Amino acid sequence: MSSMMSTNAMSSALTNSILNMQAQLARAQKEMSTGNVSDLGDSLGSNVGLDYSYGATNSMLTAIQSTNNLVSSRLDITQSALSNIASDASNLRDLLLQAQSNNGSVSTMETEAQNSLENLTSTLNTSDGGGFVFGGINSATAPMSSYVSTPTSAAQQSVATAFSTAFGMSQTSGNVSSISAQQMQTFLTGAFANLFSSGNWSANWSQASSQPTQNQISLFQTVNTSVTANDPALRQLAEGYTMLSDLNLSKLSQSTASTIIAAASSLINQGISGLTQMQANVGIMQSDVSNANQMMSIQQNFFQTQIGSMENVDQTQTATQVNSLTTQIETAYQLTAKLQQLSLAQYL
Repeated sequence: MSSMMSTNAMSSALTNSILNMQAQLARAQKEMSTGNVSDLGDSLGSNVGLDYSYGATNSMLTAIQSTNNLVSSRLDITQSALSNIASDASNLRDLLLQAQSNNGSVSTMETEAQNSLENLTSTLNTSDGGGFVFGGINSATAPMSSYVSTPTSAAQQSVATAFSTAFGMSQTSGNVSSISAQQMQTFLTGAFANLFSSGNWSANWSQASSQPTQNQISLFQTVNTSVTANDPALRQLAEGYTMLSDLNLSKLSQSTASTIIAAASSLINQGISGLTQMQANVGIMQSDVSNANQMMSIQQNFFQTQIGSMENVDQTQTATQVNSLTTQIETAYQLTAKLQQLSLAQYL
C-alpha cells in the first residue's frame, strides 16, 4: 500500500512552518535589539516571580538613592549655614573679650550684636529650594522673623514688656542709668532668660518645629536628617545678641553694662559649644547617608547581576539564530512557490 500526499497538503504544511518561523524570528529580532528575553513568563517559568521581586527591590533602592541625593544637598547647606553662624558668633565673642580687657566701645558692641542677631535670623531662614532647612518637619514655613521690624515683632515686644515690667521704664528711657548691676543681673537670669525658654521661643521667635525631619536612607534604616532653629545653642546665641543690642547698653552705668557684657559672653560661649555639637550631629547624618548609598550600590550590583542572568540574552547567539531563521524562511518560501507551480497537466 503506498502513501500519497497532495501538493496542497505539502503547501499548507510549509505555510504553517513559515508562520511559526516568522514568530520565532520576530521574537529573536526583539531580543537582539533589546538584549533581553522577549517573554519573561515563557523563558523563566516559576522564576518569573523572583525576577519581579529583584526588579522591585532594585527600583526601590534607586528611589531611595535619589532621595538621599536631596538629603545630602540639604545637609551640606545646613553645615555651611552652621559654619557661618559659628564664625559670626566667634567674631562677636572676640570683640567682647577685647572690650572687657581694653574698655572697648560699647556702641560698637551694640551695633555688632544687632548685625549678629539679624544675620542669625536670616541664616536660620536658609532654604534648599524645596524647604527651609532649619524648619524641622515644618519646613514649608520660614522659621524666623526679623527682630527689628515694622510693626514691632513679637520677639522685640516681649523684651520691651519684660523690661518695662521689671524696671518701670522702657529701654529708651533716660533713667536706665539708675539701674544697678544687681538689678540687671536679677532681670537677666529671671524674666529676660524666661523669654528664651522653649515655650516662649516658639511663641515669640520661631515657627520651626522642634521635631527634625526624618528620611529612609536605606531599605531598613530611617534617621533624623535635619537640625532645627529651636536648638538650645541657637536660642543662647539669640539671647546673648539681644542683651547686647536691645537693652540700651550705651546708656547704662559702666558696672551694669559690664554685667550684661559678661552674661552675653557666657551665653555666646555656650552657644558656640552647642553649635560645635550641632555640626558634629550633621556630620554624622552626612556620614550615615553616604554609607547607606555605598551599601545600596553594592546591593544594586547584586540585584542587577541576578536580573541580568535571568533576563539578558547572548546577542551573538541571537544574531546567529536570526540569520538561520531568515535563511530557513527564504528557503520555505522558495519551496512553496515551486509546489504551487506543480500541476498534473504538465505530466499528461
